[in-house]
Amino acid sequence: MHLRRWFAPLALLLIVWSLFTGASVADGDRNNSLPTDLLILLFTIVILGASVVFFYWRQIRRRQDSDQRLKEHTELIRNILDSQPDMVYYKDTEGRYRLCNENCARFIGRSTKEIYGLTDADFYDSPTAALASQRDMETIERGAQCIHEEWLHNADGRPVLLETRKLPLYSKDGQCTGILGMSRDITESKKAQKNLEHMAHHDVLTGLANRILLNEQLDYALQLAKRSNKTVAVLFIDLDKFKEINDSIGHAVGDLLLKDVAHRLTKNLRDTDICARLGGDEFIVVLTQVDDASTINEKCDQLLSVISQPYSLQGHLLSVFASAGISVAPQHGESVDALIRNADVALHKAKELGRNRSWMYQPELSRNMHSRMSLEKDLRDALVQNDFRLVYQPQFRQNESNPLRVETLLRWPHPLRGLISPHEFIPLAETSGLIMELGLWVLRSACEQFLAWRAQGLTLEKIAVNVSAIQINGSFAESVAKILDDLNFNPQWLELEVTESLMMSGITEVTQQIHLLRNMGVEFSIDDFGTGYSSLSKIKSMPVSVLKIDQSFVRDISDESSDYEIARAIIMMAKSLGLSVVAEGVESQIQEDTLHRLGCDWLQGYFYGNPLSGEEFLTKYNTNQ
Repeated sequence: MHLRRWFAPLALLLIVWSLFTGASVADGDRNNSLPTDLLILLFTIVILGASVVFFYWRQIRRRQDSDQRLKEHTELIRNILDSQPDMVYYKDTEGRYRLCNENCARFIGRSTKEIYGLTDADFYDSPTAALASQRDMETIERGAQCIHEEWLHNADGRPVLLETRKLPLYSKDGQCTGILGMSRDITESKKAQKNLEHMAHHDVLTGLANRILLNEQLDYALQLAKRSNKTVAVLFIDLDKFKEINDSIGHAVGDLLLKDVAHRLTKNLRDTDICARLGGDEFIVVLTQVDDASTINEKCDQLLSVISQPYSLQGHLLSVFASAGISVAPQHGESVDALIRNADVALHKAKELGRNRSWMYQPELSRNMHSRMSLEKDLRDALVQNDFRLVYQPQFRQNESNPLRVETLLRWPHPLRGLISPHEFIPLAETSGLIMELGLWVLRSACEQFLAWRAQGLTLEKIAVNVSAIQINGSFAESVAKILDDLNFNPQWLELEVTESLMMSGITEVTQQIHLLRNMGVEFSIDDFGTGYSSLSKIKSMPVSVLKIDQSFVRDISDESSDYEIARAIIMMAKSLGLSVVAEGVESQIQEDTLHRLGCDWLQGYFYGNPLSGEEFLTKYNTNQ
């Protein structure tokens, strides 16, 4: 390389030297100059010729090197484009394709070379091509990126929903040269999102309105009735002894029964009336714009009669009865919560009277709830006497025999009533104000147990504790921080489970408290996900790490069931948001295999054993003993 660099200058020097030498010899001795002049001339010609050849050889070599670099850069750009999952293309200002990647060519059904120089009119029908051209021009005129969704048919003739981004490209002198387009297939993700958005307002099993939609529709009905001076009636309907059907015949038949009940109710209501399922075997019927309040009882009895007609389900002939509680606006309340609560109180009275009947709410019902008050007193005593117990349910990853996560569950062994369900005493604790003290006791006790396990050699990554909506007030984060500080507990070991409705409530105070704890390192999970889903955009904005699929979607999961599609949609959405998924209520090998196949991260349920006390949990899972 060094010789190449200095060859031309040296040749030039030799030429100059040769001419000078030749002139000197001619002046000294002309008789002997001919051979010398000739040799110098020949040498000069050789050197000059070599210099010219070298010059042109170097130019060719430079061009070859430049062409090679250009080829390598072109191949690199092509590889980058072809590696993109989206369709990428470039069109000039006349709408002609000048570049596209393999995904784009595959969608159109031609090679990248064949597409070059063609327009959308060569691939699509006239309306589609005209719309594409219009959007190209809008992008150029705006001088900024444009995003839109469009339906196009791919090479196989299948309609595909694309999310397309177009932005103008400019030359150095500021002239627009064309547009860069990027299109992504969002058909499946849109379908999954649509399913989830439907779940936001509808019960999955029956298709009826859920609690969220009920609240919205009932609130509107109350406003309308107030303006028109009419009455709204709320009927709280509950099937009698439905649990016995589930226990004796099975949940599959029970679900079919609930579907049929829902169908019978809606069939016997006006289009303006509302029918919703709160969960389990509980239904709400709202009679809107009632002119004559005397007809409410009659209509309620008609609905109960319709429900009581025999059912033929999977070879079983069933007779089912129902009870109902009635509240009327404005006599029994003017708000959604008041009317539903009072209808529920009336329902309990109807069941006390023997079931298979309806009962109109009366104020004295609320004042004479002796049993409830008695239970509340027992609840206060249990807190003082430390009668509550904690048990722990492990969470497993695929192909792992030892859990790395555990959920804390609260139990109340009543000295007279036996084991009382949390579904019974937690709402009582919330309404009585005892939930604050009880919740902090659970949190502290669970953290102490976790530390004790680690001290004894049991290594767990995280312990989950359920949190009531009532707990998350202005001092909640401070109270949690104090407990963690007192125990020297790493916040990253703690996961707080909150309900979906609470997370989606949008209450500023709740959001602030959650963010404070999240900044400390505490993780949050949404419990019973799928039962009250509100908005995908809200999920994306909330500081949660885990979604827990409600066990109602796990119970009958299989490749052919609607629960399978729901679980798949939830898992797909969670993965797209970078969230982990826990499935609750796993009770069989089929459920486990199906959920693992869907990509569920964690599983828990009675399939892995009953919840255990702290000592039992240590004995079973401490492999270091």
